[in-house]
Amino acid sequence: MSFYTTYIKKSIQTIRFIISIRKPKELFYRLLELIVGYPLYVLSYCVIRNPKKWVFGTNVGFVDNAKYLFIDVCERNEIKAYWIAPDRKTVKFIKQKGLPAYYKYSFCGLFHSLTAYIYVFTYHSKDINFWTSARAKKVNLWHGVGIKSGEGGKNNKGIDANANFMTRFLMPHLFEKNNIFLSTSPLMNAHFQHMFSLNTDAIFETMYPRCVFLQKEEHKIDAFIQKYESSEIQDIVQKMKQFSRVFLYMPTWRGNFNDDFIAEADFDFKRLNQILKEKNQLFILKLHPAVKYCKEAYQNLDAVMFLDKHIDIYPLLPFTHVLITDYSSIYYDFLLLKNKEFILYPFDYETYIVNSNRLAFDYNTYTPGVKVYNFDELMQCIQNESIDLSIENKPWIRNQFWGHHAATTNDALYQKIKTL
Repeated sequence: MSFYTTYIKKSIQTIRFIISIRKPKELFYRLLELIVGYPLYVLSYCVIRNPKKWVFGTNVGFVDNAKYLFIDVCERNEIKAYWIAPDRKTVKFIKQKGLPAYYKYSFCGLFHSLTAYIYVFTYHSKDINFWTSARAKKVNLWHGVGIKSGEGGKNNKGIDANANFMTRFLMPHLFEKNNIFLSTSPLMNAHFQHMFSLNTDAIFETMYPRCVFLQKEEHKIDAFIQKYESSEIQDIVQKMKQFSRVFLYMPTWRGNFNDDFIAEADFDFKRLNQILKEKNQLFILKLHPAVKYCKEAYQNLDAVMFLDKHIDIYPLLPFTHVLITDYSSIYYDFLLLKNKEFILYPFDYETYIVNSNRLAFDYNTYTPGVKVYNFDELMQCIQNESIDLSIENKPWIRNQFWGHHAATTNDALYQKIKTL
């Protein structure tokens, strides 16, 4: 088979894959965006950009590192900062909080995206608007440290090396270069450099903005929540404070989109609810946005709360006592909080590393803590408060992923971006 035949075959496979995971309406808007996007991208090369203007965004709402740095920059009142959102609902919420935000394809959204010198995002410049980003300086804050190999990322040994024309044409944002890629420790520097084939000089090491927020004093966290969070978040925090112990279960995303995750995890919520209700304790479940489940099937549970999958979890973490997770990066963020406990529930370890994501580091070494592998073992840890759920070698593991950064401000990152 010739090189060109193989290339065409891979292009057809790419198109078929995209069609298989998109609804017809999504495909139509994606095609329309490509038709408009490429001429807009050419135009963005010609526009003069303002060094004092930064635009921010994520593709999953007003959350994550971009959100916390955006608020910080707005409060400094030195830079013209704007949040560019892919939906008007997010724009409306941010404006209600007194912050500047625009829909990405509104006149103001396009104007600020075309004239901003700095793009700050959590995944790719597509979080803001890739088509307006030519010649802008790009700051990738990423969305988590951890042990997952990231084979779904833009690893040059994977996606770049085998990329065909159709992949590059349909998803050009996957191949852009970042001027700054935020990392947190020497271990993570090497990890991210391998994942994304980064130039060494693009890596900047300091604390994540969302984790700077986590380490603030409780009264400052309360003030932030009152000022910038939704009434829903405020109500949840108040409810959490009423319980003697709060468990938060945050499993990582699996690659099997259509499977029933809750059934696989073998949860008996009625049993769990009864035990926690008697002890005045609360169990919160926050699934990855890509995971499907039937929320209506779990109603009328007094001590079990299902969070909206798109909610920002970080305002809730300081008021959580025990984190239950598996391979998620939330484990490492939670390590930064004092006097917290952990339960690891890797019930599907063998199938996870085969079907979803290889691990870049040894799981037992780099994710220490009490591990349980079925629901009965999990219930024993929840019921028996005499079981030590702390992390014995916490300082070592924290330094592996956060280095010696105990930053409680974003000053270093802010000053670094200003040098671009």
